[in-house]
Amino acid sequence: MSYFLPLRKKTLARRWPLTLLSAGLLLAAVPASKAQNLGLVQSDKARYAPGQPVTFSVAIDQPQAGLTLEVKYYHTHALVSQQTVAANTTAATWTWTPPSTDYQGYLVGLTLKSGTNVLDEATLGVDVSSDWARFPRYGFLSEFGPKTSAQLDAMMQQLNRYHLNGLQFYDWMDKHHQPLPGTAQAPAATWNDLANRPTSLATLAGYIDRGHDRNMKSLFYNLVYGAYPNASADGVSDSWGLYLDANHNNRYTIGGLPSSWEASSLSVLDPANTSWQNYLLAENNKVYNATGLNFDGWHMDQVGDPGTVYAYGGAVANLPTGFRSMVNAAKAARPTKSVVMNAVNQFGQSQIAPGPVDIVYTEMWTGNEDYIQLGQVIRDNEATAPGKRNVLAAYVNKGLSNSTGYFNDASVLMADAVIFANGGSHIELGEHMLGNEYFPNSNLQMSALLQYNLTSYYDFLTAYENVLRDQNRTFTNVAMTGPNVQAWPPALGKVTTLSTSVGSSQVFHLLNFRNARTLNWRDNGQVQPIPNPVTNLNLSFPLGTPVTKLWMASPDINRGLPQQLTFTQSGGTVTFQLPELNYWTMVVAETGNITATAAAAKAAFAFSNAPNPFHGATTIHFTLPVREAVDLGVYDLSGRLVTTLRQGVLPAGPHAVELPEQAVAPGVYLCRLQSASGTAVQRLVKLD
Repeated sequence: MSYFLPLRKKTLARRWPLTLLSAGLLLAAVPASKAQNLGLVQSDKARYAPGQPVTFSVAIDQPQAGLTLEVKYYHTHALVSQQTVAANTTAATWTWTPPSTDYQGYLVGLTLKSGTNVLDEATLGVDVSSDWARFPRYGFLSEFGPKTSAQLDAMMQQLNRYHLNGLQFYDWMDKHHQPLPGTAQAPAATWNDLANRPTSLATLAGYIDRGHDRNMKSLFYNLVYGAYPNASADGVSDSWGLYLDANHNNRYTIGGLPSSWEASSLSVLDPANTSWQNYLLAENNKVYNATGLNFDGWHMDQVGDPGTVYAYGGAVANLPTGFRSMVNAAKAARPTKSVVMNAVNQFGQSQIAPGPVDIVYTEMWTGNEDYIQLGQVIRDNEATAPGKRNVLAAYVNKGLSNSTGYFNDASVLMADAVIFANGGSHIELGEHMLGNEYFPNSNLQMSALLQYNLTSYYDFLTAYENVLRDQNRTFTNVAMTGPNVQAWPPALGKVTTLSTSVGSSQVFHLLNFRNARTLNWRDNGQVQPIPNPVTNLNLSFPLGTPVTKLWMASPDINRGLPQQLTFTQSGGTVTFQLPELNYWTMVVAETGNITATAAAAKAAFAFSNAPNPFHGATTIHFTLPVREAVDLGVYDLSGRLVTTLRQGVLPAGPHAVELPEQAVAPGVYLCRLQSASGTAVQRLVKLD
């Protein structure tokens, strides 16, 4: 939201130097006990088209002859491929072309070695998606004064490290009703925004172009109904306005702006008025067509529920319907451009979300400030607009944002853990972290450790997007039990579990509230402590379908790398021990069901065995469509691994792997083949 809650005054925030991600801060945040041989790890883009190669780079702090990087590429828990890269200079650069499948996340694990001696480790997420809206990771920019090319490069490198694939350009415009000064053919080179801050056309163009180089979408911010008080001189009619009375005597305005700003208030227009729509959309066309600019869409804003307001003719205005009308008109005017609209505290969301918006965006306010509401809003939005992904604007520690200081690390990470586990993302990162609804406010800063940890969270959000946010993910009611463990919603003193299903997998998210002091995500008192780790937690959950593999991953542990878990399954109950939980750990139970996806993979693999049934040995036959890493194993019907037949990278083409006679006793088994191309399961029967 722009400047104010409805009719509620805010104060202007001071601006502070940029302090987001840099190589030095990243390294400073590494625990002191850890060797710091690997510096900043980067990929060249925030998002990749299918078939597009990924270029990686990593700084080597102490290069020496003979160092190597062992690079492993994972899709969920499966090893897709691996490389070895020379690392005997101050920087290593290499490329990798992921499988051509669209909408896939990968985690890249780096191990720096001297011979067999491990010196350092790091990870990085990769997103292969042709459309940013499938897995949106939304950020912002809010400072558009004159900048050097080096400054623009450095800022975009920072945002790229978090894999932000969409950027909101906040308060870049001249006037709300005429955002671009000059003409589309000859826009002004510089102007002042509402707060009298300088804006440079070259800076806007530089950010947009650099974002496009990284496959980031650039959306310009503007209210759907804001105009300067003197807008009538520019052709904005009073008859298009909204009023506090039926006789149009008292205009509905957003007031109380600081006296140093260009205007002390903004007039509010009727978003359903077609004359106003035509006027503003014509001004937007100037923005889209402006020489030197190439915006990808419009981030539409409002200021929430004002109560009863009236159109000029005296009828009560239905603002949610008006919002939907403006969204429809904006998309019809420029069908190829993205549209995002903020539903302030869910006001109008039932009309906005089903419309032609790319993603569903909610700004969280009073009444939605507990962790339970973070999850509930995402659930409500998914029910309102199935298939669309959610972004929440939730300003952590907002109550302290008008004074200088630091964000509380635990407040930020716990809010992100809850949002990400529920399948959403969080607009919070730009030149600084968002502290309140006026995006240039940068009074609160991030500690170096928080910046370091957030890279892990955004790597995790990117790498595991298919588990966290896939369109076939659904919330379930499978309860996980254990000491001081309870199902969602969160409770003080408990480990909270949230269950979802993705395809044939059952997923659990464990969130650690055992020593939490508040369930309010905003945490204005900054009382939320860093969680005490929970170790060796004995857990169980009901599942009648045989589990073929149980694995975990966490942004807090081992930089998000997957770890296989041992388990037992008996009488429809799966039992296992979780090694560690800090803020958030994800546990995935994969079953032996051959889903439509697995059946398609089976056909692609030409997966079979002969003989079957068999007495002695049998041979597993499969054909790989491409060179890739495979995991071929035999499991009993309780889901326990009996024997691993093959792990590692195999070339494209036919393969034959023998299951020796002594490997399994007589009985019924599941042979499972997994790779980046898919998963296939074959039933094996060994006779006496």
